[in-house]
Amino acid sequence: MMQWRKLKHIFCADNHSEFMHSYARLPIADKIDDNTFDIYFAARDTSVRERVFKLTFDMDTLSILEIQPEPVLNYGETLGAFDENGVAPCAIVTVDNKKYLYYGGWQKQVNTPFSCAVGIAQSHDNGKTFDKMFKGAVLDRDKNDHLFVAVNDVIIEKGTFKTWYLSCVNWQEQGEGELLHYYHINYAESDNGIDWIKHKGENAITFKNEFEYAISTPRVIKEADNLYKMWYSYRAQKNIETYRIGYAESTDGRQWQRKDEQMYSLDVSEMGWDSEMICYPYLFTHNDKLYMLYNGNGYGKTGFGIAVLEQF
Repeated sequence: MMQWRKLKHIFCADNHSEFMHSYARLPIADKIDDNTFDIYFAARDTSVRERVFKLTFDMDTLSILEIQPEPVLNYGETLGAFDENGVAPCAIVTVDNKKYLYYGGWQKQVNTPFSCAVGIAQSHDNGKTFDKMFKGAVLDRDKNDHLFVAVNDVIIEKGTFKTWYLSCVNWQEQGEGELLHYYHINYAESDNGIDWIKHKGENAITFKNEFEYAISTPRVIKEADNLYKMWYSYRAQKNIETYRIGYAESTDGRQWQRKDEQMYSLDVSEMGWDSEMICYPYLFTHNDKLYMLYNGNGYGKTGFGIAVLEQF
């Protein structure tokens, strides 16, 4: 079983700037040098619109070196755009010395609360700012994913882009106007990271019982022995209503075996910022150790922290 140790609560937006008013959710890390990482995250303004921001983090001291007050990526400015109400980071990859940021965009709806899709942006200044490559999404609902798609992870193997992404399969009425969204993880491939071929019918991670209804934020690492490992959030079990972090393994990246019990050492705290839920993991290595960024209570309302794997 994995043995995780929580290290510290890193950051939560608290009116840091005009746009960075609250939250700090869906953190992802990008290595800058031997000890330094840029961490991208979504924060909200006073109108609850989300933008992507960045801070620079020192792994030796586990301290923030700098917080960039201006957003690196803004929500869509075109009326009716898929990201007109907010954007959040999903994955970052480097191709030919260029940084590509996959981001989730969301839009308010009439009969359901929201819809989501995934866009792509490119940085020309080493991650200080990103420009959207297209006004539209590169992963969106279609004949295979009929409701919406959201947070994805991307790795590149021998020139092939591989992505695992959230796919909504149902909205279910709960009474008095409340709706419950059901989503799980699907898989797609691409030759260029833009045009994707979806593998419908091969759900990577799906519901394991009648209580579970939300599986999100897939994060995939491929080990030297060709074993794929995925961490993700899953919501609701018989006696638990909130998110926990799960784990699965695969030999081909498409058919997965869930091993959530491997993650039981990383649970909610007795009190504090992550005492109600833990969710939205992001995995990265530093000095041959595996670290995880993750959100706590309120889906990122209390910000994000970091944990380290001590034994597997």
